[in-house]
Amino acid sequence: MWPAMLFVPGSDERKLGKIGTLPAQALLLDLEDGVAAGAKAQARVLIAEALDHAPAEKHLWVRVNAADTAELYDDLHAVVRPGLEGINLPKVESERDLAVVDWLIGELERRRDLPLGSVTLMATLETAKGVARAGLIAACTPRLRGLCFGAADYSRDLGLDWPPEGGLSLTVLQAKVALVQASAAAGLEAPHDGASAEFRDLERLRSEARAARDLGFGGKHAIHPAQLPVIEAAFAPSAAQLAWAERVTLEFDRHAAAGIGAFALDGRMIDAPVAARAREVLRQAGRSG
Repeated sequence: MWPAMLFVPGSDERKLGKIGTLPAQALLLDLEDGVAAGAKAQARVLIAEALDHAPAEKHLWVRVNAADTAELYDDLHAVVRPGLEGINLPKVESERDLAVVDWLIGELERRRDLPLGSVTLMATLETAKGVARAGLIAACTPRLRGLCFGAADYSRDLGLDWPPEGGLSLTVLQAKVALVQASAAAGLEAPHDGASAEFRDLERLRSEARAARDLGFGGKHAIHPAQLPVIEAAFAPSAAQLAWAERVTLEFDRHAAAGIGAFALDGRMIDAPVAARAREVLRQAGRSG
């Protein structure tokens, strides 16, 4: 996935019309919390039109309503079409939630002559039930590309304040770790963190994004274009990390050619796992290694 994914309310015709000019590669067109109940039918029409005219370089996802809602089928029927890259399913609490959506998407792909499996899934875990079953959810369908974490709903489910005044509670941190571990065990991409509630406080956003990166998240949602460069910078390797990765890769290859698998570099042992991480950092930055 991408370091930043920008939410666009599905009921906002003006913003949907600006998709091509928005400074985000990946966009989440929203049919759930960002759209009032009475506006969902029209939002489906607007999103369908946006998908039909989407610029090829944009990666467009749609956040539909939850699996246990009456709106889900109408959402999928409207948006599973050419131009759609994936579906973000909120409030996932069990493997069954994803299995139902997986089957519905597959049926729509068949009926509309789309390649089977071409529409991928992200599952947002934002309740205690969902987080408790993170490992089972992460492994339940090949269509699933990654997990997302919804801190606001998760906090509300546990009776915690959101946003917190004194930093993330240990309870929320443990939930985030559960998603990172479940994603890695299932071979998914690193999970995505939810949007920052204080969208005008860019320093707080920077801190949240860096903390998520340090836990093992691969990106974070945005609700305003001004948040995009902050998030992208937080998840990008720093100049020091890149210099370290290039040096480790070079020295590891040099030692390996001499039959040496482990060696010391600046007082630190370098072996195959460290070199593999260095290559991953370079790949993330688009460099060879």
